[in-house]
Amino acid sequence: MKKYITFTIFTFFILTIPTYAQIAGAESAACNAQFAQLLVEQQVMESKSVVEPVKRIKILLRSADFLWKFDQPTARAYLAEAWKMADDRFKETGFEKKEPEGKAQGMITRLPDQRMEVVRAIAKLDAEWAKKLSEQMLAEYEKVAGERDGYDKTREVDDLLYFAQQNVKSNPELSRYLYRRLMKYPLVTGWYSTFFALYESDPKFADTLYSDALRNYRNETPRRLLFLSAYPFAMERMFGVDKFQMGAKFPPNLVPNPALQRQFMDVFFTRIANYASSEQDMNSVKESFYLSEPAYMVSALREIEPYVIERFPDLLQKLSIAKSQAASLLSEEMRKDLESKEKNTADLRGTFEERLAAIEKADGEGKLTDFMIVRLVTWRDKNDEQFELVIPWIGKIKEENVRKETINYFWFLRSKLAIKEKRLDDAEKYALKVPEIEHRAILMFDIAGVQSKNAIDVASFFDTLNRLSKLVRSTDNSVSKAQILLGLTNMYEKVNHSVALEELGEAIRVTNNLKEPDIFATTVQRQIFGTGFGFYALFDTPGYNLEETFVELSKKDFEMSLANAKALDDKYYRTLAVIAVAGNCAKNTKPASKPTKAP
Repeated sequence: MKKYITFTIFTFFILTIPTYAQIAGAESAACNAQFAQLLVEQQVMESKSVVEPVKRIKILLRSADFLWKFDQPTARAYLAEAWKMADDRFKETGFEKKEPEGKAQGMITRLPDQRMEVVRAIAKLDAEWAKKLSEQMLAEYEKVAGERDGYDKTREVDDLLYFAQQNVKSNPELSRYLYRRLMKYPLVTGWYSTFFALYESDPKFADTLYSDALRNYRNETPRRLLFLSAYPFAMERMFGVDKFQMGAKFPPNLVPNPALQRQFMDVFFTRIANYASSEQDMNSVKESFYLSEPAYMVSALREIEPYVIERFPDLLQKLSIAKSQAASLLSEEMRKDLESKEKNTADLRGTFEERLAAIEKADGEGKLTDFMIVRLVTWRDKNDEQFELVIPWIGKIKEENVRKETINYFWFLRSKLAIKEKRLDDAEKYALKVPEIEHRAILMFDIAGVQSKNAIDVASFFDTLNRLSKLVRSTDNSVSKAQILLGLTNMYEKVNHSVALEELGEAIRVTNNLKEPDIFATTVQRQIFGTGFGFYALFDTPGYNLEETFVELSKKDFEMSLANAKALDDKYYRTLAVIAVAGNCAKNTKPASKPTKAP
């Protein structure tokens, strides 16, 4: 059985750059709502030959979004068609996934549920309609929930939780409706990250929703109640032996909330007491792949105890009773299972120094493995001195491919640290040691992003982009090349429109020379696979976006942006690009009731 190191996810953002030297485009008389409407309608007609469901759905959604204020009946018809296609596809295929070939097999990427894509688009235009479709999804989910297992067991609930979080600012009423509706189902892991994400947008909303969730789920199993334990304590990990099985993006402004801490502990202690007095609970069958409930009680209470002693001494008696009850429920077999699980995760709790010492000991005993070294390289955040200590160990990796991939990732991580610390010369020096163009590009864009914030460092910023442009243009045509060129277009547009257009033209040329490219891919992967283990990392690249690129460029240059959009050979990409360009023109004048034909 293979061991897998926990995923590492980095997020790369194209930053807003002050405009220093722009080439303004003259306003075009043709760039108006009337012409834009006709342009989109013609493009939609032309794109009818695009029949692949996922592509067709996206075209329908973008078209409907544009036409909503011009021709709402047609827009509604497009949205209804998109929903039907998405619903029919789900009934035929279920949840879709993509599994990499070769050694990476087993590292499955779950593809978006097209039903959710449609609901997400409709919610921007008609929240009540979005609610009805959400209810339809949940009704279908209820029919089959008991028959499912694996990652997609509660997929609709998880997706709608995320959807609710996305709408907190734009439509808080919709979000509240969805949260209340989803509380009717068992507590799922999606709730774990919900409160952290909400806190960044609306701390008061997050705290209120947390209290509601805790009251609603007070009778959940102790294991599942622990999903709610991290938020009030402002911890990145929950209490209990499963703490390393999930995590969430931690809001930098999150602070502990003593009132919510007390509320959680009171609910947790009460649930243990109720469990200990319930014959049904004590005789229940444990969930597959998890420990028995008493094991979670015992492991969590150990970690809660210091908080009670230090901050809530009035809860000491309740804690003592809960500990006694949990211990009485823990059989010898359960205790052994708990100890085994804690032993297996012990290295995840240690410091870098402890892990390094363990490797040195294993090496001295002849027990050093490639897996141990890879874990050292990929372990959490390291400072530059610790990175230096790792170097000799990488050379001891036996499998050649593992050693090569680990070296590449080592320099990537070290460059990321140097960028974070604004040691840009070191960052670029390390980036140059990363051979994969798609990974090096992420680093170069990050470096340029830091430079862009310094008004007196514009020359360095521009030079960084120029070096990356020269490098990527020298590579063979690929999806990564096209995406990086789109990223360069976005960056250059902030300071030099003419150069941005040159990069866009090259991106289109590359795209046109590829066979069915997926330039909408939003991640870059890193894989390190050896005998008996694997490491898999994803890096988000939201700046590589065809539609966003055309939106930005067309703000000040309608003709050239439209010309480039129409230069795309693929009807799918061409349609989306044209709609993106037309969107800015639609804001110029009021829509005409009867648009004239385009010249």
